[in-house]
Amino acid sequence: GEGANLNIVLPGHTGDSGVAAVIDEVIAPALQNFKPEIILVSAGYDAHWRDPLAGLQYTNSTYHRLCKSLKQLATELCSGRVVFLLEGGYDLEGLSGGVVESFRALLDDPCGDDFDASVLAKEPEQKLRDAINLAKATHSIR
Repeated sequence: GEGANLNIVLPGHTGDSGVAAVIDEVIAPALQNFKPEIILVSAGYDAHWRDPLAGLQYTNSTYHRLCKSLKQLATELCSGRVVFLLEGGYDLEGLSGGVVESFRALLDDPCGDDFDASVLAKEPEQKLRDAINLAKATHSIR
């Protein structure tokens, strides 16, 4: 419903550290303020670095981290009720790797991704900080 959806516009080349910051600074506080009865996740995988559409740099590890965090938040806030709905992803290798790591996180299995993310472009720290600050201001998150 109105005021309950988070849309965070991430700058191109955002990857694992950017997602971690968004979870810690925007998603977790917003969910803690809202106190949901269930968390619904539209799980798109087009943010994977291999996918040509989004221009982001999520790795399989990023998806593991994201799902692990959402599972922990669901456990803390709504008796573990979280639903992931597969939305998209257009590179089949990126899609399959991201989905596998998502399930590993949900099953409390360790991440199996050994990709060297240092080969990816540097994350845009200032643009990411601006996006986080905008999301926090839009949703009254301190």
